[in-house]
Amino acid sequence: MRNKSTIVLPYINAVIIAFICIVQIYILSKESLSFNISMGEHKVYYYGQIITLFLGTSAMTVIFVKESLDRVQKRNAYTDITGIMNKHACVEQMSILDCRESTLDIGLAMFDLNNLKKVNDFYGHEEGDRLIQQFVALLRQTAEKKYFLGRFGGDEFIVIIQNCEEKGMLNFFERISKETERNNRSSSIRISYACGYAISTREHYYLMDELLKEADKRMYENKKMIKSGELMKTNQISKILDADRVNAAEKNDLTGTFGHDTFVSTVEKVLQIYNSNSRLALVCSDVHNFRYFNDLYGHKEGDHLLRQFALELNQQPFCLCSYRLYSDNFAFLADLSQLSEEQAVERIRNWNIQFSSMVDQAYRGSRFIVNSGIYFISDISESVESMLNNADCARKNSKSAFNHIVVYSEKLNQAMKLHSDIVNSFQRALENQEFQIYVQPKVSCGDKKVCGAEALVRWQRGDGMFLSPDTFVPILEQSGDIINLDFYVYEKVFEYLYNRQLKNKASLPMSVNVSRVHLSMLEDFMERINALHEQYPIPTSLITFELTESAYIKEIHSAERFIDCLYAKGYRVSMDDFGSGYSSLKALYPMNFDEIKFDRAFMKKDAAEEEEHLLIGLIKLVKGLNTTIVCEGVETAENVKLLESSGCDVFQGYYYYRPFPLEELDALIDDMSS
Repeated sequence: MRNKSTIVLPYINAVIIAFICIVQIYILSKESLSFNISMGEHKVYYYGQIITLFLGTSAMTVIFVKESLDRVQKRNAYTDITGIMNKHACVEQMSILDCRESTLDIGLAMFDLNNLKKVNDFYGHEEGDRLIQQFVALLRQTAEKKYFLGRFGGDEFIVIIQNCEEKGMLNFFERISKETERNNRSSSIRISYACGYAISTREHYYLMDELLKEADKRMYENKKMIKSGELMKTNQISKILDADRVNAAEKNDLTGTFGHDTFVSTVEKVLQIYNSNSRLALVCSDVHNFRYFNDLYGHKEGDHLLRQFALELNQQPFCLCSYRLYSDNFAFLADLSQLSEEQAVERIRNWNIQFSSMVDQAYRGSRFIVNSGIYFISDISESVESMLNNADCARKNSKSAFNHIVVYSEKLNQAMKLHSDIVNSFQRALENQEFQIYVQPKVSCGDKKVCGAEALVRWQRGDGMFLSPDTFVPILEQSGDIINLDFYVYEKVFEYLYNRQLKNKASLPMSVNVSRVHLSMLEDFMERINALHEQYPIPTSLITFELTESAYIKEIHSAERFIDCLYAKGYRVSMDDFGSGYSSLKALYPMNFDEIKFDRAFMKKDAAEEEEHLLIGLIKLVKGLNTTIVCEGVETAENVKLLESSGCDVFQGYYYYRPFPLEELDALIDDMSS
């Protein structure tokens, strides 16, 4: 709507001009009546000219005022609320330039603010407007006076540069990039933008509309690259969340990350404003062997490292907000949109490696490793606490992963639930006698008679579920409960042999397994074994303790003392799972094992000739140590035939016997004795 003054002024000007005309007509009429002008008539003439001059000056003043008001009105009509030209002015400027003889050497740059909608949704439109004003201020600060600056849309801006060269355009982009980085260091909300430009040259000549389209096209290519993560290292990615906006009482005192409640509420709010095409993830990370770092460099340096971890993490473009769970454990919400799951995992892994390398350089001699578990959010209705538990579940499993990063899956969830269930229900299961002792007989190669048996354990749960040792033994080894399970088995075996002895019945030598954890608790182990023997005084030669090859090789000095103590009491010792991957014949030489049990992996149904030769060669080498050779996994007639020619002493496998309950061993022994 036009200003009222610009409408009234032309009428005022017309009135003034009319008065001028009337005065001039009056003067002329007086002069025509008489050539003799009296003194009074001179006065009339004089005052008439004064009035005419005044009215003429007024008319000119009115004209200039109108032109000035027109310019102001035009400027207001063409100026955006940000203080630069609006879209209408941009279009007119482009039309003016198109009317020139040539558009050669005109450059046009386009900018598009990232995440403006999310800032509006999260912080409100007032903050969104402030973000726009900040960006316009940066444009003005970095642009030269001759540049045309305009706001082309809500979050789109153009800069038109005449007599433009490629170098000048790139320098302009570099200036605004540096100023943006400087602004983001202190600003509560970071500025991020996509940009593109085009220059009309002799090789690529554009009219203004074509120049605009080309710059727009390149800008959106740049935006796609930012979203895909290819430009993550340019510090151009904006975060819509910032810890500085949270009250200090809601942040961790040491690292400055969010407190628990703030983190949860922030994640909930973010989930509401992100669309379904976004890929968001909760990530839990920790420092591998952080206690060692504290011991080596001190707790002060350890605290400094945690602060540095939080600082570097929050500067990563994918990290929206973070939370220190406890100690060296952190959780953060990651925006991994436009990335596949594999690319997202690689992005987190690269950040872990990057930070680890930085620490390794600062602390020479340290081997710093970051473990991470990732939970990709698929259901925003799920509680944040549940998401955190899932991410933390994956983190715990990442410690044993080769790349120290694990993605949460339902299979992993079930495994973790089973793990927890086994640990929590073990003691009750032990008290309820849910663990059943099974045995698998050993057969002599020469006469094919049973010469012994190995005691095995099975878990028949109260709910009817049957668990094999491969399922629960590794878990119980981690929890330390394997010690009580082993002695449960030992007691059942000692008791069985003692009862046979009381009845004056023959007994078979029995083998029992020894977990690795016993090697570091030798005194306690021997004390409990001696107590068992006092309760069930059987010939110690009937018991063979089987120690796995891996346990022996990894704890060789402890194993030596362990075996010596067993020999001193008259027990026999066997190396189990020989050849499973850790073998060292040199390590076997000083150790006087009663028997060596070859791993079942050697007993293949379709073994190649070279593999058969390898097995026979190994058996002959070990045979030189004057020890009994036992081969597990004998399941076929071909296995038997091969072993008969190899020098193997004892067979154990399904070809002769499958494992069966300990109580059924009585019948087998009695049949052999009759």
